Amino acid sequence: MQVFLLFSATVLIWGSTWIAVKLHLGEVDPSVSAFYRNAIAAVVMFAWCRGRKLSLRFPLKDHFSFLLLGLFLFSGNYYLVYQATGMLTSGLVAVVFSTIVFFNIFTARIILGNKTSAPALLGALIGVAGITLVFSAELNGISFADDSVRGLLLALLATFLASMGSITATWMSTRRQLPVVQYNAWGIFYGCCLLFIVALLNGKSFNFEYTLQYSAALIYLAVFGTALGFGFYLRLLELIGPDKGGYTFLIFPIVALLISTVFEDYQWTLHAFIGLGLIAAGSILALRSKTAAPASKQTQRN
Repeated sequence: MQVFLLFSATVLIWGSTWIAVKLHLGEVDPSVSAFYRNAIAAVVMFAWCRGRKLSLRFPLKDHFSFLLLGLFLFSGNYYLVYQATGMLTSGLVAVVFSTIVFFNIFTARIILGNKTSAPALLGALIGVAGITLVFSAELNGISFADDSVRGLLLALLATFLASMGSITATWMSTRRQLPVVQYNAWGIFYGCCLLFIVALLNGKSFNFEYTLQYSAALIYLAVFGTALGFGFYLRLLELIGPDKGGYTFLIFPIVALLISTVFEDYQWTLHAFIGLGLIAAGSILALRSKTAAPASKQTQRN
């Protein structure tokens, strides 16, 4: 039940952030907006830890791990996704990001020594085929005549960084036995610092759009999309491992499309319905499979 609730909450929150990101785009540079988002999320997380009397004191070697988490999951990933989104449609970015299930399977195997069952790998193949069908119309937008290929490469690199962040988090939970809430807070903090440095080096203006739309979207993305969303996701990784946790990236674009159906009149096609069925089938097959991941069994400290 805990895994089901965490998985569902992560998918629902991240699926809803797509429309919030769209509302968030405007006068402020995306990298600066990402910095604001992480700054608010870091304040929320540290305030929560202080209110719950959770210790934030860790050895220096753990802070190096927190820094890596911030680099992979909360800054490098964010920055590259924003850049890729400027060159590709959001649907195409979703297709690329769905490949994180493969990145997680292989990086977990290489770095953590986790073994993945054949049903889990087959489920990943079926699921990615499904999301490719859902966004098949947007795949025609790739062209060597513009920045599409560069955007595709940036999106792939962002996906790889997100996968490395997932592996880093899993390693901290299962090998170092670090508490999720605290290392999530420190990871967001270091990601915030790195985004600030990047924006500063690129000469970006730290302006602010004083509108209800921008402010509301910023708060939603910071509190729900980052603080809560990643908190749920990282706890999920601790319980079921990065290979299965990566399936959240297959399903939340579907939630985004359902929301788009209501608010933006998205029109479902036969390909989309078939793709939806494949995503469901692949996810069920993979999530019900047994994965030999010895490290992920040491998970109850939090």
